[in-house]
Amino acid sequence: MDIFDLLFGWGGQAMRLIFQYGFIPKEEDFLELTDEQYVQFHIKMGECNEKIFMIAPADPRNAVEADSTELPIVTESQRNAFLEAAKDIERYCEGKDLHTDEEKLQFAARHMPNVFSKGSKYEKYSKFTVTKRQKDK
Repeated sequence: MDIFDLLFGWGGQAMRLIFQYGFIPKEEDFLELTDEQYVQFHIKMGECNEKIFMIAPADPRNAVEADSTELPIVTESQRNAFLEAAKDIERYCEGKDLHTDEEKLQFAARHMPNVFSKGSKYEKYSKFTVTKRQKDK
């Protein structure tokens, strides 16, 4: 994932959501909509030229609490951004004695800019703060 996408694109949004959800998603955590669900999606949201997936963690301990009664839905490109962000976290933690997603996210929060963990339960581990520079007057 390039730095621009990580900071401003879906890659950064995916990274922030990983911290919000509190688990590092894997391929099996995304289920493609059924034919009936596609029909309902298209009625409600309109046409989409990508495959659509719901985030449905294989491990029930990683249940995603949505803001509404609906499951979190992502397009294929958004799912790919989640998987890339997950790979980035895994690479970042490589060689460390970290076994759980919890340990990995705590470690990552300590070493990544706080913009990713801000507002999540991992924010308290953040040591790398990014602030917006004010223009000289």
